[in-house]
Amino acid sequence: MPPSPSPSKSLATALQTSLVLCERFASSLAPNASVDIPPSESNPDAPSSLSLLNAAATSLRSQATKLSLLSITAPFTPSAVATCLAPLNESILTSLVTAALLTTPEQFTPSFAAECRSIAAAALRDTESVLRLLEKRSQKTNPKAEVTELEKKAFTEATGRVWDDCDKLTALADGGVPGYVVHKSQQWLELMKDAVKELEDWDPEEDIDDEDLFGESLSDDEDDEDDNDNDTDKDDHKHGNPQNNGRAAISAGVKEQALKVLNRIPQSIHVVIKQRLEKMVGSTTAIDKDQITRLDTLLTHHRHISELMDESAEGMYLGDLELCLKKAGEARALTVQVVEAVIRPFTPPDRGGTDVETKEAQYIKRALQWIQQVDPGGVSRPTASESSATKVHE
Repeated sequence: MPPSPSPSKSLATALQTSLVLCERFASSLAPNASVDIPPSESNPDAPSSLSLLNAAATSLRSQATKLSLLSITAPFTPSAVATCLAPLNESILTSLVTAALLTTPEQFTPSFAAECRSIAAAALRDTESVLRLLEKRSQKTNPKAEVTELEKKAFTEATGRVWDDCDKLTALADGGVPGYVVHKSQQWLELMKDAVKELEDWDPEEDIDDEDLFGESLSDDEDDEDDNDNDTDKDDHKHGNPQNNGRAAISAGVKEQALKVLNRIPQSIHVVIKQRLEKMVGSTTAIDKDQITRLDTLLTHHRHISELMDESAEGMYLGDLELCLKKAGEARALTVQVVEAVIRPFTPPDRGGTDVETKEAQYIKRALQWIQQVDPGGVSRPTASESSATKVHE
């Protein structure tokens, strides 16, 4: 019977296996990777990929913590580390990549599936970083030697990144598609609010002087004639240049027009998130393909609205007032489309066996009125419900 390999050799073998698995599995999750996935309909009794993802992420987080502690605690024990690597190689890494691959665009929307694979790949790469540090630690000749503070910091930071990845995967698995759509929509909503705030704070009168775009009036190399011209320009500015004042007034007017529209967009999107999307999170009712398609479309629209609002503000900053109002109008039109899309609730319409309009539906209709009352023409169209519509953001 051949002698058993030494603990150091066993560790080296297990460690190399872990490194190879992390590298190959991460590659299989790349956006351009080609992997054959069996159709889910072939095994309807198979466990949910999100349940598998949750379990794998939780186990990986725990195992990375153990490996890190074993690495920085003297004496370094190869047999203990090899034992800790065994479940990583035998099940955890395989379960993680399997769960990510089974989270298909057809079942979970393209954006959700891409997010899942991206984070899982990051978790594998960050786990590989921990293993590389472990490999370096295992090569020290004196296992009783204490690790340096710099080495401890490296292990702590690398392990922290694995924790962060696993926490994101757990949140993704727990929330499912609805939770993901809510989270991403809230991120886009914050960007919409930022765009409005920046435009509100922008003062047309403090814009760059059209006659001095490059600050040439501050140059010390001007001749006397140029100095005299600059003095004249300064006097004009001091007493107010009618042309500049007129342009500033026009810009201020367009800014006000645009803000009448842009201010209401985040409020309407907030209602959609609060009264429709958040209601789906934690629901025990399984979502069907139609709902998945609707959710994915909404998320795409939220991103596009945020981009249009940025383009509208940029048009104002660059002096392209027509572009500013055009993009504000496009953002408003898409917001109307978003609110109209959720008039029909995601939950089954016969819930509770009643046709009575719900409070959520009333909020949605009010939000639709709220955004429809303004247009890039700049004039509100007040209605009898104007006072109540101002409360849509509550």
